[in-house]
Amino acid sequence: MAKYIMFDLDGTLIDGVDDILFAMNGLLAAHDHAPLIRHDIEAMLGDGTWMLTKRAFAARGQTPDDTTLDGLNVDFNTRYGETNYADTRLYENAENVLRDLKADGWTIALASNKPEAPCKAILQKLGISDLFTVIAGGDSFDVKKPDGRFLRHVLDQLGHTPDSNDIALMVGDHANDVNAARAAGIHAIAVALEVSDGRALSLGADAVITDYRDLINAVERIISKDKISSRPT
Repeated sequence: MAKYIMFDLDGTLIDGVDDILFAMNGLLAAHDHAPLIRHDIEAMLGDGTWMLTKRAFAARGQTPDDTTLDGLNVDFNTRYGETNYADTRLYENAENVLRDLKADGWTIALASNKPEAPCKAILQKLGISDLFTVIAGGDSFDVKKPDGRFLRHVLDQLGHTPDSNDIALMVGDHANDVNAARAAGIHAIAVALEVSDGRALSLGADAVITDYRDLINAVERIISKDKISSRPT
């Protein structure tokens, strides 16, 4: 049985909000808008940088057309890259768990709605890019999460066969992650790593973890349930 596990990035493996906030506030200031605070940005994440830019300007009473937003999004991503992700960090125990999964034979992929280039740069900067067989971002395919085809594209690249006994999991903190997993016909694990974040508890995932040290046990429970449910009666 081959084992495949995909991870979201922001809010799942990393806290990168401060760098995103810095870049977005720089963009807003360039257009004479007041800055946002961290809580504002956190509520806007999950659907890629184009939607983030749209939501940020909407929060300041501006609704640019799509062509204008295209340009603003390019500007934001340039500013974001210029942060060099200086204040982006892995969640506690995430790296150790990723390395344990790799050692246990899991094939690991990233499946984020953030553009592919910063995904790769961040994983490289954090020293864990070697653990990922595939790194897919929101511009890697013609669809994004919650569309299940996004995850299916990633799984195809990994060599997953839908009709086999292979196990496939998606780990994320957002409804987009769980809904994409459901649409792709695979299991979902939700992470709730911030004490004040109750979203993940109500996403309908197969399991919810609040500490990365619990992830491997959650994965094993899902596999065990699969084995029991697949036994002939």
